[in-house]
Amino acid sequence: MLYSLFPIALMVLCVVHAIRTQRIFPWIYVIVFLPLIGSLIYIAMAIVPDLARSRGAHRLGAGMARSINPHGDYRRALRDVEMVGSIDAKRALAEQYVRRGQLGEAIALYHDMLQGQFKDDPALLLGLARAQFQAGDGAGAQAALDALQAADPKFISEDAHLIYARALELQGKDAAAAQEYERLIRYFAGEEARARYAAVLDRMGRHDEARAIYAQILKNLDGAPRRYRSAQKEWGDMARQSLR
Repeated sequence: MLYSLFPIALMVLCVVHAIRTQRIFPWIYVIVFLPLIGSLIYIAMAIVPDLARSRGAHRLGAGMARSINPHGDYRRALRDVEMVGSIDAKRALAEQYVRRGQLGEAIALYHDMLQGQFKDDPALLLGLARAQFQAGDGAGAQAALDALQAADPKFISEDAHLIYARALELQGKDAAAAQEYERLIRYFAGEEARARYAAVLDRMGRHDEARAIYAQILKNLDGAPRRYRSAQKEWGDMARQSLR
């Protein structure tokens, strides 16, 4: 009985997927008029390639590679610097240093790269700011990002803006950090900036404003796609805890 229902269930799943991904023609006809075979063809030619291209699959593959050879990327980056010595090779090594927690080495390498024609390079200045922030040097991170903004006034990055606001917090400059978070939440993708803004307001004694923002976070998550709710779980939990 269950075996006889399997082709029907598979066909329904494939039809639903085809509709949701706007692959109605000609796939609906293939799936419906070629029972089981049509569904298998659709899975092989539509679903499997989508999975292979997905960011999740890419992360899974990268994670598996790292688990098999956890130091492979680091050794490769070291070798490239020794053999090529280009800015791209050094930047890749600096990023590996950051991932490994070797922040002193990363900061030194970024300073070494920020010379001559690359002294105002936005990617290098952002990398330096990230490493300095993670090392607990809020003033250094702020200075690097101020230099970036001075070199390229049109530069916009939610990642850089978040580091800047957090660097101000790290220095105890809550009022300035609150101003930056207020600007950042207008375009930041996700709830982190909003949650951090609320936390700063709470610390400044602006509790009603903070609670309103926490409530907005929960409203944004309510009914949002499961993937988004999962990705923003930390900030949703923070909002719920703060509203108790």
